[in-house]
Amino acid sequence: MSNLLPILAALTIGLGAAVQTGMLGALGRARGPSEASWLSILATATALAAILAYRLTRGEALALPAPFDRAFVFIGAALTAGAALALTTRGLPPYYAITGLFGLAFIIGAATIVPRIGIALFLSATIAGQLLGALALDQIGAFGGAVQPLSPLRVGGAALLLVGVVMVRGLGR
Repeated sequence: MSNLLPILAALTIGLGAAVQTGMLGALGRARGPSEASWLSILATATALAAILAYRLTRGEALALPAPFDRAFVFIGAALTAGAALALTTRGLPPYYAITGLFGLAFIIGAATIVPRIGIALFLSATIAGQLLGALALDQIGAFGGAVQPLSPLRVGGAALLLVGVVMVRGLGR
């Protein structure tokens, strides 16, 4: 049972990845695939730089070489990436600016959770979360996507993935 919280966190990260995928699809339709990727990367870079700057301003030491041990570097990076993100999202609904935060959750989640539960269990749980989220988003046609109604076969496929997470974890662990 000690793995339950990290597994639930990985499932949640997977749900976020499904949302990010839907948002990227909509951005790809609106601006193009490379442009959607650019927007997502800018959001990731802005948030990560802000997190690292915050940690440094609180007096935490980062395990990074100079000059990346100075808050001003990350403050500058956050401001620069944030300004580019603001310019890139002009003409789009503002919520698209958070697209890259879901990718950041995956990156930080992998770095945090994988040492506790292993790569296979982390990825099986995130993939199961992705599929569950995708089924829900398809059901409502989220972000302008085509509605793909739930069917017994689709629900069965998701259930098999969840069984797969249990199998990868192993019983009694």
